[in-house]
Amino acid sequence: MPVAEVWFARRDAVVTMTLKMDGAIVLESTSQESIAREMRQRGARHLSIENMYSVTLPATEAALIAADDYAFSESMAALKLIAACAVSEPVPVFAFPERRRRKALADKQGPDGA
Repeated sequence: MPVAEVWFARRDAVVTMTLKMDGAIVLESTSQESIAREMRQRGARHLSIENMYSVTLPATEAALIAADDYAFSESMAALKLIAACAVSEPVPVFAFPERRRRKALADKQGPDGA
């Protein structure tokens, strides 16, 4: 089962998260939702935060409450990440669905836009 590891760093007063899977850096982002989405797309089943807290995905309310007892380097970012991992929305099968929709509508209208 794929395991996701997340580490936090503060750069210029902004918290940045680094997502590692299979020992390789997959994504660096300031958005918990982006990290959670990437983990879902890659099929991660476990999340390890700073090698001190581990949770099975999707996270539960009990996992979020338990995580509050840990001294993460960036506690609010860690808790928001766990909350984002609790959402189990379906992963789109293609990137940028809104762009595909606009193109499909343009094709239906024809070349003159009518």
